[in-house]
Amino acid sequence: MTEQDILEALEEWQNLSVDPENRYAYEMRLKWLLDQLSNIRGSREEGRQEGLKEGLKKGLKEGLEQGREEGKNETIRKMVEKGMSITDVAHILDMTEEEVRERLGD
Repeated sequence: MTEQDILEALEEWQNLSVDPENRYAYEMRLKWLLDQLSNIRGSREEGRQEGLKEGLKKGLKEGLEQGREEGKNETIRKMVEKGMSITDVAHILDMTEEEVRERLGD
């Protein structure tokens, strides 16, 4: 952009500012553009908040499931250490003997 372009833009701005109708149209357009920008930013924030909420919910669910599985593995280990047969452990925990053996191998 040249100095002449800047001077012409300033002169045009002055001409627009003098005419109340043009100035009002400019201000309304500017207001509309700023409103659109605000809406976009607000939508982004809402989306970010929703994503964060869903992520936390999913993480909590996965963490609880992992905790349950670890607790079940610990229970199986302790039951076998106390002398219970794999058959009895599987029956009590409603599992197959193979599932019990797999968990003991972990």
